[in-house]
Amino acid sequence: MPDQRELATAAALEIPRFVSATVLFQAAMAERLEISATELHGLQLVISGAATSPTELARALGMTTGAVTRMLDRMEAQRLVERVPDPADRRRIAIRPLPDRLDEVAGLYSPMARFFGDRLGRLDRRQLAALLGVMTDGRAFAEQEATRLRSGSPERGVD
Repeated sequence: MPDQRELATAAALEIPRFVSATVLFQAAMAERLEISATELHGLQLVISGAATSPTELARALGMTTGAVTRMLDRMEAQRLVERVPDPADRRRIAIRPLPDRLDEVAGLYSPMARFFGDRLGRLDRRQLAALLGVMTDGRAFAEQEATRLRSGSPERGVD
């Protein structure tokens, strides 16, 4: 059995390969749905509730609100989302996924969802907590680094 250092090195080397494979999968998914990878990313943010307004979606995607408006125009034409008055503040616009194609999207993702459901189901609570911690921290750090790179700030390092 590999020691802790060897496992940590193997895991660190596997992360970029996993990310690359995921990018390829998402590109194939977008192609199958006849949308761009950015539109697919936006759709996932809307479906998950992580972005419920054009402004939130622009922020999450690192795009201007004008670019997001054009993207939402295309997504509405594809019957993926709709823009409606925000029920909490009618001056604002909310984005909702449309049920028309959600079944299609869910069906395309179902093999991957089953695979990960099976693999995660094999882990005990401590392993799941550790994995979740690494993924949550990694996502937050990647978002922070994307912001830093876009702003041109110097390297900050890991806290």
